[in-house]
Amino acid sequence: MKKLTLVLSMFLIVCSQNAWSQKSSKHLQPNYHMPNNNHSFTSGLIAGLFLNEFFDLSVNRRNMYFRYNYTKNKWRLKKDSHNHHGNHFLNTTILARFENPSGGRDFFVKRTKRGHWQIDAPKRFKKTLKNMVVRNLN
Repeated sequence: MKKLTLVLSMFLIVCSQNAWSQKSSKHLQPNYHMPNNNHSFTSGLIAGLFLNEFFDLSVNRRNMYFRYNYTKNKWRLKKDSHNHHGNHFLNTTILARFENPSGGRDFFVKRTKRGHWQIDAPKRFKKTLKNMVVRNLN
């Protein structure tokens, strides 16, 4: 979907470049002392879109899924996926999903790139879930 949006926006920019360079009225004489900045704006926008694809830091993400084991009364890590496409020295966003033992809505634990924890779970599980995520990071 992201590539389709990129291709469509590139096509629209290229097609609309001639429309930007037209004068609004025919009786105005062209001013040769004023540079035409439309071309440099368009090329800068295209370069920015391509560089954003190569240096996109928002894809440093780690998703974890924990399944509840009823016999042992504990959660167990079932799925762990990494997306390391950017700078490896930056912190990654971690999103952990815990299966609800009572069958309701799942619990979520998120650590942002800046190290802030957001825990969407009952108060009695918050410390346990956070410790499980920290234990399984290595």
